[in-house]
Amino acid sequence: MLRQPSHKTALFCSLLCCTALFFANALNCFANGGEDDSTQKNPRLPNVPARKKTDIEKTKTYNADRVVITGARNEVLLKNSPVRVEIIDQAVTKTTGMVNLGNMLQEQTGMVITNHVRNGVQIMGLNPDYTLILIDGQPMIGRVAGVLDLTRISVGNVQQVEVVKGPMSSLYGSEALAGVINIITRKPASGLSFRAYSQAIERGALEAQAELSYGGEAVDVAVFGNIKSAAAFTRTQIMPHEFGFDTLTVPFSGFQDRTAQARIKWYPASNLSISANLRLFGTSSEGVFIESFFGQVASNKGSVVQNDASATLALEWTHGKARLSAQTYASMYDETYNFDVSQGQSGRTDNLLRRISRTMLQYDVFWFERNRFTLGGEFQYDDASGSRYPTTPQYLTGVGFAQWEGNPLDWLSYALSARYDATSAFGNSFNPRLSVLYKPSDALQVRASAGTGFKAPDFRQLFVEFSNRLAGAGYDLIGAYRLGNTLEPERSQAFDLGVMWNMGEIDLGEVSLGAWNLDARLFRNNLNNLIEVYRVGRSDNRDIYSYRNVARAYTQGLETTLRSTAQLSPFETFTTSLGYQYLEAMDVEVLEAIAQGLAGSTNPATGEFQPLKRADYRGLWFRPPHSGTARLQYDNERLGVSANIRVQYIGTMGDEALDRNGIVIGNPPRKVWDSEAESIPAYWNLNAAVSKTFAFEKNARPLGISSFRATVGVNNALDAINLRSLPNLVGRQFFVNLNVEW
Repeated sequence: MLRQPSHKTALFCSLLCCTALFFANALNCFANGGEDDSTQKNPRLPNVPARKKTDIEKTKTYNADRVVITGARNEVLLKNSPVRVEIIDQAVTKTTGMVNLGNMLQEQTGMVITNHVRNGVQIMGLNPDYTLILIDGQPMIGRVAGVLDLTRISVGNVQQVEVVKGPMSSLYGSEALAGVINIITRKPASGLSFRAYSQAIERGALEAQAELSYGGEAVDVAVFGNIKSAAAFTRTQIMPHEFGFDTLTVPFSGFQDRTAQARIKWYPASNLSISANLRLFGTSSEGVFIESFFGQVASNKGSVVQNDASATLALEWTHGKARLSAQTYASMYDETYNFDVSQGQSGRTDNLLRRISRTMLQYDVFWFERNRFTLGGEFQYDDASGSRYPTTPQYLTGVGFAQWEGNPLDWLSYALSARYDATSAFGNSFNPRLSVLYKPSDALQVRASAGTGFKAPDFRQLFVEFSNRLAGAGYDLIGAYRLGNTLEPERSQAFDLGVMWNMGEIDLGEVSLGAWNLDARLFRNNLNNLIEVYRVGRSDNRDIYSYRNVARAYTQGLETTLRSTAQLSPFETFTTSLGYQYLEAMDVEVLEAIAQGLAGSTNPATGEFQPLKRADYRGLWFRPPHSGTARLQYDNERLGVSANIRVQYIGTMGDEALDRNGIVIGNPPRKVWDSEAESIPAYWNLNAAVSKTFAFEKNARPLGISSFRATVGVNNALDAINLRSLPNLVGRQFFVNLNVEW
């Protein structure tokens, strides 16, 4: 049952704010004694004693001085971060034609883009609804079937994307069970600048972007706008079938997307900044399109309209070695479907309205140069309404979190964090995490972490009332609370061990093969109380589905990336990146049933029970055991030319819609991936692009243009499609784009 917020929760939030202010006053006694390292615009970092750099240090790559935020909710040098943070730089988009977050993530090792519902991201074998996606530190909302559509997130004004894999509930709470993706938008450079961008792509959108920014001593301002328009099209594929072949034609609807973002940051004093951020997104599509639910592919002729608005107001004050940050954030997501047939009591219109607000206070302080303490709290409000949620359910959450970052020795650092969530939906959750960085030499870094994560049951799982009566489908989805059932949070325990080895220059005789580095990690996630869909029964010739806590599972594997940079000449470089992930994703209940001889199916011809063998069980649906990436790039700075080839390999994975032998275990009943006939074939996604940049001297700029870049290329050059199992994989796309900067 839904629990109302108690007086204890309100008292907890009040005490949290008072405690933060108490620590602000008490710890400033230590902070004032140190050197003031606060600056107007530079990130605050541990202020270690100054010393002369060695020649080896001077030749370290640029990445060694990169600053990351997501792993600690504070600025820290990437090379010193105990939490493993991966960076996807804006430079990746300049020469590849990438325009949305899905494009960027699909080329990263260990990240698989799911195409069977919407374009979401799977990390370490965990579904898209287990990964928290942030824009400038604030959460995105608007998930459909647990998936945030990555194609709606433009990367035109992105500075970098930071990825933390593994549960981060110790700092970010629910939805961060698999990890966090933080999209950090570009900060204005000094002075006034303007950028315009356009792209045309086959089977995709005609896109235009514009960005205006100003960076000054007292104020920074940035405005970004993006418009996309795509025409409808269809794809046809001859698919193998058990008794022959099927000709499958899938329609893809046209759409129009609009994104606008405005940011302003004011520096009224050298130690004070006030910022505001407003983001608006809207999309509309009309025509015939495909919706996929529980293995049922349904055709809908109608329209979909989505609108997303969010706003943030923040303040940051530094004093000596201390900083106090305050933020208030609000977001609203509205979605309306117009169907071609009536959907039960809601008629032909289905709508959803989500609203969230969050107020956060965070205090951090350096102590004796080697330690940083962080203490913070949040209060969150979340509700849902519309035809799917006629009773307008709501969540109220009080949060307290703390972190201790220590660097006791030059070769050892750690981050210990913990968070307590008190939520009206399910009660309380406490989640700690410990991350350690060991640096035995300048060339070798070893990171290890252990922590817990949780994911609260969402509104859909608790309260939804939805009926799908489209042609090809036909079911009702009822939230567990509506049926009088309770759901507990999903929980995980995760372990991670990684090594980063800078191998330096490798020579083959007198020929240099460039500078190489290796990044490898082992991971294990133990998952409990997983929420899954189950069939309640049947009514009016329709299946009734709901949700329950039953599943136990684990994911584990190896992820490795090998990179090299070869300096062909003073102005030519050739870079290589090769990545591979091996993944095991197993249902523990199935493994136990196999061990007990209880898993199997009945031969329809003989009626004989055929036990399932451990060697035949291949794991959870839609999790490829093997996946990989490769990237080759040539850059000529003198000519302003870049060329690249990028490849993604997605190995064989199971699709429940292809199941042949039905229920294999009975308690709880489920189908499993246990034969080749239930598999989606492996495929290769080959992308290539060539770009040319024209840079103009300051005194010879036509129309004031500082640079002009043209890019041509192809995505999915091999035209890989699977309309039955991966309907959002549209196939080959030739494109051309132009970028102009003033």
